[in-house]
Amino acid sequence: MGLALIATEASAFTAPRGAGNGHRGHREMAQGPSVRTQRDVAWTAPPRASRAHARLAAQLGAVDTLWDRDTGVPLRIWGAGVAVPGSVQSSAPALRAARQLLADHLALLAPGSRVTDFELVGDDLHAGVRSLGFVQRHAGRPVLGGQLSFRFKRDRLIAVASEALPDIRVDLATSVIADDPARARARAWILALDAPASATAGAVDGPFILPIQIPGQRPRYREVVRVIVDAAAPIGRHAVYLDSATGEPVARDPLLHFASGSIQFNVPQRGPQGPRLDLPAPLLGLFVNGVAAATDAAGAVSFADGPPAAVIAGVQGSLVALTNEAGPAATKDLSLPPGGIALWSDPTEQIDAQLSAYIHANIVKSRVRSVDPTFAYLDQQLTVTVNIADICNAFSDGDSINFFLSGQGCENTGRISDVVYHEFGHSVHQQGLIPGVGQFEGALSEGIADYLGATITNDSGLARGFFVDTPDDPLRELDPVGDEWHWPEDLTGEVHDDGRIIGGTLWDLRTALIAKLGAGPGIARADHIWFESIRRAVDIPTMYPEALFADDDDGDLGNGTPNECEINLAFHRHGLLGAGGVSGTVTQLPTTDAGTPVRIAIAGGAKACVDLEPVAALIRFGLAGQPGDEIIDMNPEPGGFIGTIPSFPDGSLVEYQIEVDFNDKSSLSFPQNEADPRYQIYFGPVTPLLCSGFESPQDLAGWQLDGQWEQGLPLGQGGDPATPFAGGGVVGVNLGGIYAPFIASTLLSPVIATQGFPTVRLQYRRWLGVEDSFFDQATITANGQPVWQNATSNDGGFTSVNHRDSEWRFHDLVLTDAVQNDQVQLTFSIQSDGGLEMAGWTLDDFCVVGTEQLPPPPPGFCGDAVLNAGELCDSGGNNSDVVPGACRTNCQPARCGDLVIDPGELCDDGGVLPGDGCSATCQPEGPVVTTDDIPTESHGDDSGDDSSGSSGGPGQGGDLADRGCACDSREGSPLHHAGLAALLLLGLRRRRR
Repeated sequence: MGLALIATEASAFTAPRGAGNGHRGHREMAQGPSVRTQRDVAWTAPPRASRAHARLAAQLGAVDTLWDRDTGVPLRIWGAGVAVPGSVQSSAPALRAARQLLADHLALLAPGSRVTDFELVGDDLHAGVRSLGFVQRHAGRPVLGGQLSFRFKRDRLIAVASEALPDIRVDLATSVIADDPARARARAWILALDAPASATAGAVDGPFILPIQIPGQRPRYREVVRVIVDAAAPIGRHAVYLDSATGEPVARDPLLHFASGSIQFNVPQRGPQGPRLDLPAPLLGLFVNGVAAATDAAGAVSFADGPPAAVIAGVQGSLVALTNEAGPAATKDLSLPPGGIALWSDPTEQIDAQLSAYIHANIVKSRVRSVDPTFAYLDQQLTVTVNIADICNAFSDGDSINFFLSGQGCENTGRISDVVYHEFGHSVHQQGLIPGVGQFEGALSEGIADYLGATITNDSGLARGFFVDTPDDPLRELDPVGDEWHWPEDLTGEVHDDGRIIGGTLWDLRTALIAKLGAGPGIARADHIWFESIRRAVDIPTMYPEALFADDDDGDLGNGTPNECEINLAFHRHGLLGAGGVSGTVTQLPTTDAGTPVRIAIAGGAKACVDLEPVAALIRFGLAGQPGDEIIDMNPEPGGFIGTIPSFPDGSLVEYQIEVDFNDKSSLSFPQNEADPRYQIYFGPVTPLLCSGFESPQDLAGWQLDGQWEQGLPLGQGGDPATPFAGGGVVGVNLGGIYAPFIASTLLSPVIATQGFPTVRLQYRRWLGVEDSFFDQATITANGQPVWQNATSNDGGFTSVNHRDSEWRFHDLVLTDAVQNDQVQLTFSIQSDGGLEMAGWTLDDFCVVGTEQLPPPPPGFCGDAVLNAGELCDSGGNNSDVVPGACRTNCQPARCGDLVIDPGELCDDGGVLPGDGCSATCQPEGPVVTTDDIPTESHGDDSGDDSSGSSGGPGQGGDLADRGCACDSREGSPLHHAGLAALLLLGLRRRRR
């Protein structure tokens, strides 16, 4: 179906009655965990890609690279570029250069693919930039979302983008399910999930390769066919993906994205309760004295001089055509005197909605045309449907825009200018995407549609007047004082919430450019950056490099852009400008009587006008395996920080983590290894029993190396270290790169005499890369007993805690319980499946030691049924955060405000604000807000009221969650549908800081 889907998908302003509240605007899987809703990006190359990246970066003169952390491909890499003569004027040299670069760097840009897997689908020359877009195939099947693109400016290739899907391994059907059975399976699934009154299955196409991207995991793939299913009562449209062989449902993408909104909006000169303006009706079809005519762009029409002309006006024009779902389209008999005005004024809701939507749809089309006069979509007639029999909603289907009647405290959305502008913003986004270059993403579209409405009204407060009872307040605020929305901590997974981040960023950029260039040029430049960026971005993080591309004026991103400072500051303010390779080197200094000094050196982070400075650091530390940490602040020193971990009794193993805070309120923790996030220090003397630095093959006398184990120098390939920890050699698994699939490879030590020591320990240096142990296992055994294995997230086939050392790590293990007959023999092993392969083991500075010291007894802790220092209660295993009156799990007594109704309390909503139905002393107060009231914005709470209630037609009450206050907006197909009226939910949701 491909691009034909553009005309059939929809974005919504709010969720319609009965829409699935759990879908949240993104792809829904038939089984298993939810797929990711936002891309997890990084600013440093993953270890396995570092060398390949260095080669491409050198060729391109790269100044920055933005990475997809899950797929390991470079989302965007840009810089000074490479000369490609004639590439802007002609497609041919650009295409040759793009194909050659793809061939030279295929393993980096699209791991596991072939050059022939990429088909040119987009060749766009606009604003001096030639963009080439390629879509990805596998075994001839389109890979959904897979694409590569190249940017040429001033005859230089200055940027490469990859959303290619890596290492596709998928079973292909020998026989694909027929269309009729596919329609039946897809329809049955939708009926079972949503219980609509009716569902109709339409077009079937495919097969495709569907990537399944669970957050933090490598992508998985299914071969699928796609069936479009339309549903009624509730309204819905879905792209249903079925297994291409069996017809089993795999996933669905919502093609109508509705949104609920907040109850606060007034529209001065923008809504029914504000001032009204007499505005010209441009390009409007008329009958003048019985003859068909039309107004010009200024609303003027010519007719024979003489008496006033008899005019019959409707709401159909060459660029905007109104449909009234509640009945026939409005018409009006008017008298037009020569040189005068014929005014059509009718404030009744359904007529006013038609007039208002017609005018404001023409205004928004005119504004976008001023940004890009060549945008061909603007020349098409826009269908605008008003007075739809529902409330608090509006949506775009990727082309037409649609508005709902008033009711339950909401105005008719066709009468709100901001809502019209916002919905058309979704259509502009979808219609403007360059094939194979940009992609539709729900949260991004919400934010950029918000910006379009705000830049037209010159007001960061959106949709004032949306609700009858609070007409002066905005439904969403793009510039909240002291409370900017920030990536990633303010992400909620709800597309309208998340869209505030990029909407606020663009508004801040507009403000900065006005201050720099003046109102007219500043707004024009901000709008230009907005439009060019949304055509090429694939999500919110990729808007930053696309903004730089749009602002560049000489085809060389290595020397900055004219407004790089303003762009950097705006994106940094909202967390969208990464640290650009901030790294930390941790050094443990010799232990003294005062303790063990630990130093961290910080490098990287500076960009034009934004210098990411470390401002504070701390150390969290405690005995290994024991609950409770102590915290000490580190002292600043040139290049970093230093702090001293106090001494512990001999025989103690202490674990610690360093946390560094930066001036933008972000932080980083070291070590940066989710599977093993704490360093170790051992206190006390030890006696070496067997040690080796693996300097030469002779140092491995008595050792047995099996499979891929080898001695030598590490080469820095595939995530391995580039140098030994000490000396001139190491032992490891495939020192030239990653371990092989389907291996079981072991390193067996000699038998080691333990000499009667009461405690025997292994102490060595490790650099290990291994997939989650559900898939691949890195194991240490002592006399056949496992003493250590890499971590797993314990989530079956969806586990994702991969072990990635990026530095030499000291590792201490107690072997005492495994010692037999005063001897111990160690085995290091790696066992892999056929999926992701990583660096494997690299070992150095190996010692088995004996010590007379036994590990110290554990200290007291909360939950040990002993009243320790700082505790006010401790009931041991009876501590609870849900049982009324119980000692809480932090060893503090129950209290008013802990969301549990304890003895003496009659309510407990967790808040302290009066007037919300429950007082600060946990006693009832009135009046209590119910679901039949208009919700008010709740500051500091994470959710609105989801209580159920009766449903009904417009103005008949009903639960707000069923009327659009709980948004169904799921990421899915190439085109998403998001709606400004979805603004409703956003006022209800305020995240905790």
